[in-house]
Amino acid sequence: MPYGTLSTLDTLASSQQTIAQYGEDRAFDAIETARQAHNRILDSLFMDFVERTTDRQRRYGGVATMNMEKVDEFGRVDAQKVSAGVTLGFPLELFQESIQWTRKYMQNATTAELAAQFTAAQDGHINRMTNELQRAIFRPTNYTFTDTLIDNVDLNIKSLANADGAAMPSGQNGTTFNAATHTHYAARAGALVTAAEVSALIQTVVEHFNVGMPMLYINQAQEAAIRAMTGNFTAYVDARILVGSGTTRANGDLDPFNITNRAIGIFDAAEVVVKPWIPAGYMFAFVKGAPKPLVLRERNAGAGGLQLVADDEAYPLRARTLESEFGFGIFTRTNGAVLQTSATTYTMPTIAN
Repeated sequence: MPYGTLSTLDTLASSQQTIAQYGEDRAFDAIETARQAHNRILDSLFMDFVERTTDRQRRYGGVATMNMEKVDEFGRVDAQKVSAGVTLGFPLELFQESIQWTRKYMQNATTAELAAQFTAAQDGHINRMTNELQRAIFRPTNYTFTDTLIDNVDLNIKSLANADGAAMPSGQNGTTFNAATHTHYAARAGALVTAAEVSALIQTVVEHFNVGMPMLYINQAQEAAIRAMTGNFTAYVDARILVGSGTTRANGDLDPFNITNRAIGIFDAAEVVVKPWIPAGYMFAFVKGAPKPLVLRERNAGAGGLQLVADDEAYPLRARTLESEFGFGIFTRTNGAVLQTSATTYTMPTIAN
């Protein structure tokens, strides 16, 4: 597992016995336990900003305030109504991978070799989910998705707020936004990204909510630039370092080991977290505790995890097929904003298929 978590596959991998000596049933019991742990770990990684659902469409947006007008004693105000909002769809796609071996392989190979195959399968699932998550967040345009796995109905898939004119809910204190111009995709203005631009990114999501904690996700490549913005950024300190009096530090400890996946400090009011899946040259802000920006659509609850769907044997061949049925879509279009720090005009990053 790529997250520093020991699992039963580690125990399996440490054995140098052949699979036949170790016991085939015992080996696959360990692999099944590891599969379940893998799915639980993925749940915890996305839980702050992704909601799991079996919904394929929802209604979103619409101005939620009216104007209370002043009248005299004979007055009667005209009727008002709020905007109806728009229908958002969420994609659903099917992904598979298979592992196949011969009977002689099971007699000759070590348990470590078998564990390596299934670890690679888990990594393939993580990589696929990461790619689909990146596509949902960093794609600045809406598109139509045909729900071919269900009934071929076309769904309108929306990005984060992108000035497409679709109605948006009011912000904190009843603030309204021009849906034709308000966008949550930005690029730097000059040669280098500035502290003011990072602050504006955070404010882009904060202005929509009055509860929750702002979060700023960055790639490790941006860490040095963020740390240099000392007027806005206060760092977490490695717990091994003694801080003297008169030194300002954020109230948190810096993980000295997991350098590509750790919180590093506070920028304005936002906690800054280095994430391995954020593309270099991009930053992502959202409000933790507000309605989550993304939805993970599944056919059935848990179907987005790694599932064993076939265990076939036709001597001397045997195969196991694993699959995951899911799709990421944007729901709360205002609870997420992206800043491209590597260009002056926003473009979607290159994401592997």
